[in-house]
Amino acid sequence: MIRIYRQLFTAQFQAAAQYRIQFLLWMLFSVIRPTIFMAAWVAVAAAQGGSVGGYSVADFAGYYIVMTLVGHLTAAWNSFEFEFEIRQGRLSPKLLRPLHPLHYAIVENQVFKFSTLPPLAIVLAILALTFQVHFATEWWHVVLFVPAIVLAWALSFMLGWVVATAAFWLQRVQTVNTLLQRTSFIFAGQIAPIALMPAALQAICYALPFYYILGVPTEILRGGVSFERAVALIVGQAIWLGVCWAAFLVAWRRGLRQFSAVGA
Repeated sequence: MIRIYRQLFTAQFQAAAQYRIQFLLWMLFSVIRPTIFMAAWVAVAAAQGGSVGGYSVADFAGYYIVMTLVGHLTAAWNSFEFEFEIRQGRLSPKLLRPLHPLHYAIVENQVFKFSTLPPLAIVLAILALTFQVHFATEWWHVVLFVPAIVLAWALSFMLGWVVATAAFWLQRVQTVNTLLQRTSFIFAGQIAPIALMPAALQAICYALPFYYILGVPTEILRGGVSFERAVALIVGQAIWLGVCWAAFLVAWRRGLRQFSAVGA
């Protein structure tokens, strides 16, 4: 498998080299939304005397800069592409290969991250200097961030694949994807840190998987949680990952039974 993955990475890097500008544009698009929210909350905090709900201007800046990084590292798009693979007949040859299609998606996803992370880091560094961000990060936050971001990416990836398998039964999954995006937008901590939300909305955030994808690694890296709470949140990530993995296995097996080459 190591040799196979090495070859897959080589081939995917060669393919990615042909789309350098496209990769750069996608990377910049991923920065726009959190930057807008950062600027909005910074303005609100400044207008309220320097803080809102315990978050200062520098805290808001740090939160959204870290969330931009986390959003980039956890991005997954197979829920959008899988429908086209079925309709265009590209899934059939993949099913004849010895590797599960999941492996090709993993390599493609990681190559995109490796290719665009350096320019993204430069952009985030400039934003950090511009807004004079503040972090309360200690060494153990950095240590716990490693499993948190790995689990967040795996959860995002598998959740996307669970949604993608709907294409076995539906001709269009755009509505499902839109619902997923809108729900994540509200409950993942993108609009605001969930500490600023009403208690009822906070409970929903903890009950759904979206906060464990974006909010949890963000709060850990910026130093916004205690050690005990960080460990509990990581356990929550692992539980949701197990749920999504089990759901994917069931949906994939049942979907393949009625798969008909092009379309469901």
